[in-house]
Amino acid sequence: MKQLLRLCQQEEKKLGQLGQQRSEAQNRINSLSQQKQLLSQMVKEYTELSSNALSPITLQNSAQMIEAITPMQKQLTRKQLLLQQEHQRMDNLWRQQLGRQQGIKWLYQERKQQQQALQERLEQKQQDDLASRYALS
Repeated sequence: MKQLLRLCQQEEKKLGQLGQQRSEAQNRINSLSQQKQLLSQMVKEYTELSSNALSPITLQNSAQMIEAITPMQKQLTRKQLLLQQEHQRMDNLWRQQLGRQQGIKWLYQERKQQQQALQERLEQKQQDDLASRYALS
């Protein structure tokens, strides 16, 4: 029974660790999304600036900035896809662990109830035996 309890606790600990890793992966995805959003906003602003540019230097600077930002956006998109795959993997592991943990917890509770019922039957038998002894005396 103690071994089953220990196993249950270990599985809960694993579940917590996987949940934390899953949350961290989601936070990294959210961070990359924000970075991509900022870069998109910068491209939009530079595009607007170049369409309203009064001088060739402003137009050239805007074009150069857009050129510099575009590879960053592509890199962030690749990182985001990889992180999403990692998050999906962590989520699947977490779900498997949740099922395992719940199954072990259910088994522990079932065994605990069986042991308690057995103990109650033994106590009742002892009381019945004592009562029959006193009744016979």
